[in-house]
Amino acid sequence: MRSMSKGERGLSEGWKEFAPYLKELARGPDSLQDLDPTMAREATELILRGVATPAQAAGFFLIGRAKGNGPGELAGIARGLLSLVRPIEAPGDDPVVAVAGGFDGKLRTQNVGAVSSLVAAAAGARVVLLAGEDIPPKGGRTSLDALRNLGVRAPQTHSEARSSLADDGFAAVSPRVYLPELDGLRQLRREMVRRTALNVAEKLVSPVPGARMMVGITHRRPFLETMPDALRALGVERALVFQAIEGSDEAPLDASSSLLLVTAEGDEDVKTSPEDLGLGRATKAEVPWEGEEAEAESLLGALSGEAGPVLDLILYNAALRLWLADEETSLAEHVSRAREAVSTGAAHVLLDRMRRGAAVGGG
Repeated sequence: MRSMSKGERGLSEGWKEFAPYLKELARGPDSLQDLDPTMAREATELILRGVATPAQAAGFFLIGRAKGNGPGELAGIARGLLSLVRPIEAPGDDPVVAVAGGFDGKLRTQNVGAVSSLVAAAAGARVVLLAGEDIPPKGGRTSLDALRNLGVRAPQTHSEARSSLADDGFAAVSPRVYLPELDGLRQLRREMVRRTALNVAEKLVSPVPGARMMVGITHRRPFLETMPDALRALGVERALVFQAIEGSDEAPLDASSSLLLVTAEGDEDVKTSPEDLGLGRATKAEVPWEGEEAEAESLLGALSGEAGPVLDLILYNAALRLWLADEETSLAEHVSRAREAVSTGAAHVLLDRMRRGAAVGGG
C-alpha cells in the first residue's frame, strides 16, 4: 500500500485543527453562544483555506444559522473573508461606494441596480458593483446578468476593474476575481440548502480598501440590528443598509423600505418620500421580470429617458449612491444629477464604452 505524503497527511488531519472551533460553538442546546470575533475570523480562514473538512464547514455555518450570528461574530467572519481578498486599488482621494445586494440574485423583478450604478458613475460618483454568479440557495439573476443582457462582458478581471475604476468611475466584479476561495465554496453552499452567515458577510466585504458600503438586505430583522455594529467593527466609515427589492442592491420606491445610515458616531434612520424627490412611486408589480430581452429593452428605454417606474427606480438608486459618496449635497439634488446624466446621454455614453470593452472586459 502506498504511504501518504507529508502534504496528504496534513490535509487528512486538518480537521483536528478546526475541531476546537466547533467545540466552542456547539456546546449544547442550552449554551449556544457566539464565537468571539477573533475565533470567528480564524475559523473562517481555516474553512477558506480548505483546512476544515466539508462536514465541519457545513456544521459551523448551519449551527450559526440556527442560533443567529451576533454583530461581533458576523464581523469576525467578514474579517476572515477580508484576510484573503485580492485588493483593487482606487487612485485618488474621492470616496468609492461599494454596492452589494444578495449575491444569490433575484427571481421576480427586473435588475435595475447595475444601471443605477452606471448612472451614478456617469454623474460623477465612483462605484464598484459587487455581485455573485450562480450563488446558492436561490441561484437567481444578478446585476452581472443585467450587464451581460445589455451587451457588456462582465464581470471584470482584476486589472480591468482597477483601470475602469480609475478611468470611468465604475467597476463590476465578482468573488471569483477578488476572493476565489469564497467562490470555491459554492457546492458546499448548495448542499447546505439554507442561507448562512456567508450570505450576509460576503456583502460586507469590499475589495476596494476604505470603500463606503451600500448593502441591501432581505429582512429588516435581525440584520438592521446586527449589520451596523458589524460594519463599524470592520472600520467602514459610512454605509447605507436598507431593506431591498428581493434582497438586492435596489432600494424600493414605494415608501416601504427601511434605510439606515451607519457612521462611526451611530445610526440614523433615513426617511424619504418619492414625491419630495420629484419621483413617482414604483411598486414591485410595475417592474416584473418578463425575460432577458424584455428587461434589456426596459433598461435601455429608461436610459434613453423613457418616463415610468423603471426610470424612477434607477434615478432614486443612483441618487442614493451619489449621496453616500457626497453627503454634503441633498438627496433631491443628487436625483437631479442622476436625471441630468440620463438626459444628456452621459450614462448611455458610459454604457457604450463598456460595450466596446473600454470599461468592462471579459473575465
